[in-house]
Amino acid sequence: MLGPGAGWLASGGLAGADPGGHLTRGDAAILRFLAAAEILETDLWQQYNEVALGNPAFQQGLFSLDEDMPSYVNQNTRDEISHAQFINAYLVSKGQRPVSLEHFRKRPSSQASGAVKAAKRLTNLMNLTVDTSWYTRYRGQRNPDFGDTFPQIANLVNLPAIPNSDLPLGSDEAQLIANTAGFHFATIEQGGSSLYDSFIPKASNLEVLRIVTAIGGTEIQHFEVWQDKAGIAPPVPADTGALFPVLPHAPDQTPNGQDPAEPIDTNQIMARPCEFISPQLPLCSVIRPTSTAKAEAVAEEKGWTQSGLFNGQTDEFFAVLFELAEQADEDRRTF
Repeated sequence: MLGPGAGWLASGGLAGADPGGHLTRGDAAILRFLAAAEILETDLWQQYNEVALGNPAFQQGLFSLDEDMPSYVNQNTRDEISHAQFINAYLVSKGQRPVSLEHFRKRPSSQASGAVKAAKRLTNLMNLTVDTSWYTRYRGQRNPDFGDTFPQIANLVNLPAIPNSDLPLGSDEAQLIANTAGFHFATIEQGGSSLYDSFIPKASNLEVLRIVTAIGGTEIQHFEVWQDKAGIAPPVPADTGALFPVLPHAPDQTPNGQDPAEPIDTNQIMARPCEFISPQLPLCSVIRPTSTAKAEAVAEEKGWTQSGLFNGQTDEFFAVLFELAEQADEDRRTF
């Protein structure tokens, strides 16, 4: 039984097509989960944006990855806000209730300069365990849809991704936080890329399919930028890399006839060709994973939870989110 914060899950016309907007039950479920996902992304990106633009030590740490990083964070935040608002408005236009998670906005904010200190948050960025396996996954020829696993390029366990207090400019602590954030940016957006892609074969309504593919495309744009910038993260301390490792560097020269995109090449923004559909087919550059087991809503929610993104949330919050995820994953195309 879900608590009082879950009332928005119920809406008219859930059996079959919605007479007010001609959405199948499955299409509505996909959009509801995506609305929730975009609300959660908006919450975490807003936290990043505040300190990227307003905290000198964090901003300087981001500059070590790229001088445009604060601007890119701002743009990514803008995009997520637009996604959440659009999907909810679309649901309303089709006779469905919008998704709201305001009931769960109870987590404290960062107290560092730049942060809106009195704000209440949905997500936790103070002690994250960041999955960095996408780094080797997108630089290799294997695909997790076939059961392949990938090593972590950096061991980022129980670390802050935003400062909770003001730190000295150029300090190791500030740089470690900025490096962690840089990798988390890519972790979030590669998950979104796979999530949207996994729903493409399931959407029945062509307009819903258009929404999924169009918004999903921007998630891919985001990931391309962040995976490139994360590869520039400097070691911490700079002389030993004991807190954050020295990342592999792109080769200076490539012998004739060899693939210029080495598996661990930091200077890479495009996905390397990998196995797709069948190992017997030629390698193909694609988003991966995209299977239900690896990429869809329940898998995505579990990944968020395991990272610590929802630390401090209530049992009711998890019940609501899992129900949304399960309903979205149950959808099957009806034509």
